[in-house]
Amino acid sequence: MDKQPDLKEELMLKRIFTATVAFLLAMTISTSASAHSHLSGTHPTDGEVVTEPLNEIILEFDGDIEQGSFIDVTTSEGQAVDVQDLIIGEGTLTGTLAETLPNDDYQVNWSIISADGHPLEGEFSFTVDRATPESVEETADPSETTEPAEHSIEDQEEAAAADETEEESSSMSILFIVLLVIVVAGGVFFLTKRKK
Repeated sequence: MDKQPDLKEELMLKRIFTATVAFLLAMTISTSASAHSHLSGTHPTDGEVVTEPLNEIILEFDGDIEQGSFIDVTTSEGQAVDVQDLIIGEGTLTGTLAETLPNDDYQVNWSIISADGHPLEGEFSFTVDRATPESVEETADPSETTEPAEHSIEDQEEAAAADETEEESSSMSILFIVLLVIVVAGGVFFLTKRKK
């Protein structure tokens, strides 16, 4: 009669043990999956109507990207736009255009390799609709000259935040693995002690 409660306790311990292991494994997998770099913003934005001269296209990601990433720009007629230089920064991919874009609809196709080696790709479009240069004075906008400096500070802050997130996710993974080992060891110890 005493064996039946022991079997119920043992069965309940096995269920708790299995559920704990499954939970810890799921948490470990989810933290490693978050290491992919995702698109967090573009300049110009998707669907934007650009009324100022446009000489570069900037893609911002929430993590680092590797060499081999690229940007393709095409006109509404499918003609390729000459992207002169590609600059890969900390979480940014900047395509410098050979010439200022004339009025038209444009599509940008991008492909990157995230820091964990996974390839990602996507697309967005925008329209350039500038006033004719006859009636517009070509004067430098002070906000345009300060924008690159602001971008570099923001990029540094984003990179620091991404580094902190990676450190947190790696320390969380280690913590989950340690907990998993403790639970497994405790379960084995308890079951072997029960059998005796």
